[in-house]
Amino acid sequence: MNRIRFKACKNKKDCFWIKDSLDGKKLGKITVKNKSKNITHKIKLKSQFDHNSLKQEALMTSNHTWGKFYYDFIKNYNKNYIDIENYDFPLFVESCRLKPCGIDMFNRPTLLHPAAKKAWVKMKQSALKDGIDLQIISAFRSLDYQKTLINNKLEKGLSIETILNINTLPGYSEHHTGCAIDIGSKGEAVIEEAFDQSNAFKWLKNNAKQFKFTMTYPKGNTTGVCYEPWHWCFKP
Repeated sequence: MNRIRFKACKNKKDCFWIKDSLDGKKLGKITVKNKSKNITHKIKLKSQFDHNSLKQEALMTSNHTWGKFYYDFIKNYNKNYIDIENYDFPLFVESCRLKPCGIDMFNRPTLLHPAAKKAWVKMKQSALKDGIDLQIISAFRSLDYQKTLINNKLEKGLSIETILNINTLPGYSEHHTGCAIDIGSKGEAVIEEAFDQSNAFKWLKNNAKQFKFTMTYPKGNTTGVCYEPWHWCFKP
């Protein structure tokens, strides 16, 4: 769940680098001091990463309470949908390190985590050499975007149980990380099981692993989410 980890600074007691869990990028520093049983924190992020949610995660992680803090937040965020006490999915915080990754199949701008973008570009280029044109259908999604997806389907009369076979609740989607991509290819089925009959899917099955992309929802998965041959996630 955590997007960051700490690493002790050399020759500086109680000082830790805040590093991105995906690529080890140094985002800033946190100093944690324990004086007379009172713990104090000083967080200094690099200017390009100065994001309030990242500060909160660093603070909560240093206190070992981030998991509960975020779960409580997501529980309240989803209160209009279902009781999520038994909603057994991993939590994902929104990435605040995102880079433009061109347009998707519907001419919309896309964003990915820098590490995922780098891997995606290499994979796309490799596929092109084999005559396969991989394209993005959907990449990064915010919590609010995920909520909109669900609300739109509810307004069309779908039950929440039906929707959760297709979409996860806000806070539980891999798309929040900026590492998940719904992949398509020109002339092939879009967001349909029939995509697995395409040459693009066959190429992904044989080659995606070397670029550290994994299909999250294969046939027979136990998450309750339907088979999604188009959904692939960068997992280094």
